[in-house]
Amino acid sequence: MGNRIIPLKELPLSNDFMFGEVMRRETVCKLFLEALLGKEIRRIQFIQRQTDLSDSYDYHGIRLDVYLNDDEGTVYNIEMQTTNKDDLERRIRFYQSGIDRTALEKGTYYSELAESYVIFVCSFDYYQKGLAVYERESHIKGLPDVPFNDGSHALILNSNYTEGNANQAILEFLTYIRDNDFTELFASPLMKEVQKAVEAVRNDKEKEVAYMTIAQKMEDIRWESRKEGIEVGRAEGRVEGRVEGRVEGEELGKEKFGLLMSKLLAASRFDDAIAASTDKEKREQLLKEFGIQ
Repeated sequence: MGNRIIPLKELPLSNDFMFGEVMRRETVCKLFLEALLGKEIRRIQFIQRQTDLSDSYDYHGIRLDVYLNDDEGTVYNIEMQTTNKDDLERRIRFYQSGIDRTALEKGTYYSELAESYVIFVCSFDYYQKGLAVYERESHIKGLPDVPFNDGSHALILNSNYTEGNANQAILEFLTYIRDNDFTELFASPLMKEVQKAVEAVRNDKEKEVAYMTIAQKMEDIRWESRKEGIEVGRAEGRVEGRVEGRVEGEELGKEKFGLLMSKLLAASRFDDAIAASTDKEKREQLLKEFGIQ
């Protein structure tokens, strides 16, 4: 029945739950940002374990899984992306707007708006050009030497790179994501810390029980959704209705519910995850909270 549930001991870094747990470790995050951006960061501070940026209950919310700033006030958001929906540029724009709304207090000048970075680590090559790192540049049209300096930065990393336009630490990081359970002992301090962190999460008994409980409930609901979709199609008496119903049911399980569960697990909101798996009203409330439409 359904797909095999990946045990926590086999969970790859590309998994949303594992990525959040590892990247929220200060040493890992600091080394990652220093390697990626080529600058020293004396201290970082996680603004919240997981931050909700939204104007109201009725609008799209933004859940920033790894959201932090450094000793200079620069804000960073780091996200893992495993599904290519051809919308990363607009997603970055939306994330950036949410960050900016909370970064500037009333009565302060726009010049005081902090520098910010939105960093997407992708398990796919979004631009199909083979680069390990794609970084947005802003300048005036026709004047490439005149920067449009609004203080925002966007980087899209590609684990399926063929051209290593990054330093060794970042290339090792992306290789580790691409190869999932890659066991080579890497040379960079970043990857030594990443491997230690992954093993620590995989061997955390408390997290294992919670993770497997929710994963099983996710699979049960996915199966029920699939069956409901098939029954809808049969009731309509149309073969195409049956197929569409199945697809719709599977999409509900894989896209909406799966995304919700991974976000709740990443935030260690285990009680909410269990409630969402059995209580439809609670599930709908959490879907709205996370902006999952």
